[in-house]
Amino acid sequence: MSMPRVVYLASLVILGVLITFTVFRPMATGGEYSMVQRAHFLEREDRWVIEFHIFNHEAEDTNYTITVLLNDELSTDIFWLRQGGLGKCSYHISRDRINQGKEVLVAVYKEGETTPIDEATYFLK
Repeated sequence: MSMPRVVYLASLVILGVLITFTVFRPMATGGEYSMVQRAHFLEREDRWVIEFHIFNHEAEDTNYTITVLLNDELSTDIFWLRQGGLGKCSYHISRDRINQGKEVLVAVYKEGETTPIDEATYFLK
């Protein structure tokens, strides 16, 4: 067999192996992580409501810290979720607590981490 033909056949075999691994066995298998979804910011007659769901896709029960910064005041709540659980969080802001035009910063942290799994800024009129 000539050298170009050997190289051609070897590259076809390598290509076949790569395609097989891509389809049947991904190179990197990543697990699911905790996430915040369905975030809502609702305006009511006498207050605003920040509402969201936390999905715990971790392999264990986990605590989450929710921080809300409003008028230079930091509020912190700890929220516990079972493994694979879903939790609904609500934070109410009465209209008399803020000055108009202020912003509200919300962040959700998984226990033991310094980087939030989700953060959002809301601007109140």
